[in-house]
Amino acid sequence: IENNSILPSSVNAVLKNPKLRGMINVIGNLIETEENYTKCISTSLGASSSYIVSENQNSINDAINYLKQNKLGRATFFPLNIIKSKYVDIDTLNHIKDIKGFINTASNLVKYDERYKNIIENRLGNVIVVDNVISANEIGKRINHTYRIVTLEGELFHVGGSVTGGEQVRSRNVITLKYELESSIKENNNIINDI
Repeated sequence: IENNSILPSSVNAVLKNPKLRGMINVIGNLIETEENYTKCISTSLGASSSYIVSENQNSINDAINYLKQNKLGRATFFPLNIIKSKYVDIDTLNHIKDIKGFINTASNLVKYDERYKNIIENRLGNVIVVDNVISANEIGKRINHTYRIVTLEGELFHVGGSVTGGEQVRSRNVITLKYELESSIKENNNIINDI
């Protein structure tokens, strides 16, 4: 986790280059969530968990030039001074908040430094989290599939009604790695306490 070894090589190259100023971190490293929300948050972020948050547009230009000149691949950047928050509108929230199975919006299920609020809300503020597929179908119909909906198990209902689901093949990203690390530490502490 600390070495960012799970990140794409292009992203890693940018983050590890000390000459590139203004690179903060990847989105996935800027948030924390509870164990039971790991799958839904990981699914909601998808590839954007590896998007680089930067101070501003100028720092991005330098990073892109570095990637091009050294043929290191591509990366996606989210400048703090440009990215805007996204939300589920209040009428929709009021319409679904009392439906059995509704949990919250994904952005309300993660912890992060307030400085990154616009970035986190841009990626997670317009994603509705529900308990299961039945609730997702019900809420999807009620809101005419105008927002993404994700279940706790990671099934994703896209805007318009298409669905992504099934058994996830051991998908590893920063969020799932943090959870695995926490679980291992707890397990080791329990073993030590039992001895």
